[in-house]
Amino acid sequence: MKGVQRHIITLINLSLIAAMLSTSFLASRGFFNDLLTAKQYGIELCALFGTVLLALTLPFKRQIKFAKADGLVVLFVLWHLLSEFLSDAPYSSYSKTLFNTLLWSLIYVFVRQQTTGSLFHWGGVSLFLLIALGQAGLGLMQLYGFSPSHHALFDITGTFHNPGPFSGFVASALPMALGIIAFPTLVMDASKTINANHPVLLSVFFRVLAWTTLLAVAFVLPPAQSRAAWIAGMVGCLFVLTSHPAFKSTWNNLKKRIRSFTRPIQALSMLATLLVVLTVGFGLYTMKKGSADGRVLIWQVTSQLIKQKPITGHGSGAFAALYMNEQANWFEAGKGTETQSMVAGSPEAPFNEALKLWLEKGLLAVVLAGALLYFLLRDQSFPAASSWQTDQDQEQSFAGPVPYIGVKGSLLALLVFSFFSYPFAISSFVLQLVFLTALLAGASKTILTIKGRKTILLTLPFAMTILVVSIHYYPHRKEHYQAMSVWHEAERWYNFRAYQAAVETYEEAAPTLKSNGLFLQMYGKALSMTEKHEESNKVLILAQKYLSSQIIQNTLGDNHKAMGNFEAAEKAYRKSSLMIPSSLLPKYLSAKLFIDSDQLNKAKQTADDILKSTIKVESSATREIIREMKNILDTDE
Repeated sequence: MKGVQRHIITLINLSLIAAMLSTSFLASRGFFNDLLTAKQYGIELCALFGTVLLALTLPFKRQIKFAKADGLVVLFVLWHLLSEFLSDAPYSSYSKTLFNTLLWSLIYVFVRQQTTGSLFHWGGVSLFLLIALGQAGLGLMQLYGFSPSHHALFDITGTFHNPGPFSGFVASALPMALGIIAFPTLVMDASKTINANHPVLLSVFFRVLAWTTLLAVAFVLPPAQSRAAWIAGMVGCLFVLTSHPAFKSTWNNLKKRIRSFTRPIQALSMLATLLVVLTVGFGLYTMKKGSADGRVLIWQVTSQLIKQKPITGHGSGAFAALYMNEQANWFEAGKGTETQSMVAGSPEAPFNEALKLWLEKGLLAVVLAGALLYFLLRDQSFPAASSWQTDQDQEQSFAGPVPYIGVKGSLLALLVFSFFSYPFAISSFVLQLVFLTALLAGASKTILTIKGRKTILLTLPFAMTILVVSIHYYPHRKEHYQAMSVWHEAERWYNFRAYQAAVETYEEAAPTLKSNGLFLQMYGKALSMTEKHEESNKVLILAQKYLSSQIIQNTLGDNHKAMGNFEAAEKAYRKSSLMIPSSLLPKYLSAKLFIDSDQLNKAKQTADDILKSTIKVESSATREIIREMKNILDTDE
């Protein structure tokens, strides 16, 4: 009877995990930036149910096990909160950081407390693969025109905003699928542990699922053209393959053969291998050279910000608040090359999660995160197949049903992808990270076990705390998502050029979103379009605390120009131009400012600079700018 109850609880928990992972398919709920916001909303809603389940089940657990990885997770979380608490940056929000930390910690605990059972492990892995298979299938449907893409310029996006995140999401499943395929004996033994009556059927299901996922992802990744995802998938799969006994045997034989060669032959072999690696690397670089050069620039500028506070970091939200200002400083100091001037843009992320973590939380956070991940990937304490047993008297002991090398490979793939993209800005990827970490943490060596009454003394206060916290945050989150819906409506009015209606709608959401830089930028722009220039500047000056952007500077310049503050307008346009040197708009606005303020010489000089500039992307707007600049040069004193 107790075994049946455990299975029922496990199935309920797996259902909630399925709901959480399925939130990656949420694409529209009428929110601003709905592809991202809807996913976050879905996860938070599932977490609310998870809170209730934890509160109801935790006090009845007969024992609680703490692994080494759990300790590192706790240390990372504590530093994450402490660093934010100590930060005095205007863009930092301790309340927001606290909520997000509690949310992901809750999900970690929810997954972690189930990791002693083989059914949960294999159920979780199957769900992980099923979700990736669903996304890959949707990507293939988009490729062949059976389903619409979510981006006008790309055929394949899944339910993400471009092919990059989509590719990284599905690529993370490749090593897990390969881990199942490469270790059929483990799969069969695991199937016997889960269901002794139908092990063959269960084993076939797992292997068919793995093969189907592997093939679907392999077919959809090449046309998606995400180099970061290709590298991530290959690294994760190589990690799995190099752990296989057949590979180790082959590698040992190969090393023996290489050693038998003469030194010149060995040198030629090494040179040939190096040449192949460099050729592949160069090919990947030249495939999207502009994108690669742009990311190098972003990393260089971000490193300048890191140097300012390398130990403690700048606080959450630092990249959005500081980056574009620092990029302007970079070009103003003459550090930027001509190539960098052409590829510079307005990035929303540093395209390297390690750099972002260092920038915001400092070196200690990077060290703690690195130590945790290194431990999870290198830990050798996972039990062998011979230890797969079921404890009839207690909760099912760890039965090692998952080929953990596959889970490790998926985590590694996700981490590799994070070095070239921005996955953890998207809740679906954070969920993947937390889920994989919790699975591996639960399989590592236990350092502390709490039994008997002590479990109640520990779990009951925790259960009550998470309930109280959830009750506290629920109205705030409800208000937040209502405001995001209003923001969506305001954006629609703005796009229809109904600027007054947009302003009135923005005003409705402003009390809730007053610390959102992007919201304030759009609100300030709408105010400017209704010629409420002074009000617009007040909003934009506030926006600058949370967001540095060219749009803010251009709009400030427009407002100052309209109010006759020509010097302030010139300063704003110049800063905007330094942010993105290849952008013609701020230079064009400067030239128009000089004309209106009777500074013809400056206007002609600016016009001449524009005409000598290399056009990054030719359009009707750039052609109109060129035409007007030629007219300025033809103007007499």
